[in-house]
Amino acid sequence: METNLKYPVLYTFRRCPYAMRARFAIRSSQIIVEVREIKLQEKPSEFLKLSPKGTVPVLITNSGEVLEESMDIIYWALNKNDPHKWLARGKLENQDVRKLLDDFDNKFKPNLDKYKYPSRISGVDQYLHRDKNLYFLKKLNSYIENNKSVNCEHLSILDYAIFPFVRQFRNVDQEWFDKLNFIFLHKWINQIIDSKDFSSIMKKFKQWKPNDIPIYSYFE
Repeated sequence: METNLKYPVLYTFRRCPYAMRARFAIRSSQIIVEVREIKLQEKPSEFLKLSPKGTVPVLITNSGEVLEESMDIIYWALNKNDPHKWLARGKLENQDVRKLLDDFDNKFKPNLDKYKYPSRISGVDQYLHRDKNLYFLKKLNSYIENNKSVNCEHLSILDYAIFPFVRQFRNVDQEWFDKLNFIFLHKWINQIIDSKDFSSIMKKFKQWKPNDIPIYSYFE
């Protein structure tokens, strides 16, 4: 395991929603990391030794600690530096914030996968799972109605943690999605897509190889 690193190392995959939200937090916290872009179909042995489950994102801290969950990476980054007040107290109680995050990770995302990849599971009705997620989108739309964000007067941890999954859901059938009567949700999505934050964290990096010259960035 690598220790005493010059900068933390982030294993990432550009299109993965979990990796996207981790990159959002690293950008916001302005922490420089060594970016290692991998292909999930060609996982490097060095990566699998660190994290045998083989999912991204994975972050190695300077001391060699391995963080394998996107929310752990987000909190690690924001607890070091939170200049944009992602952790600010908003209108939702802490338990409501945790419940919303849990719903999107453990209910919305499984429905999304069955909607997006119906052929992977025999007998799946993709539209049933698509429509199950309308409940969560309706809730988001109501939260955003009086603000530009889900919880605070500004975009914060909830927005950036949830957005990648909503975007992925939208991209399955954008024409259908854009006809949904969620006017505030549509505005919320577009303000993030049109932002410098999004274009920065979606910057393309070449696939990492062990002998490559390190690429250091905070997704500026």
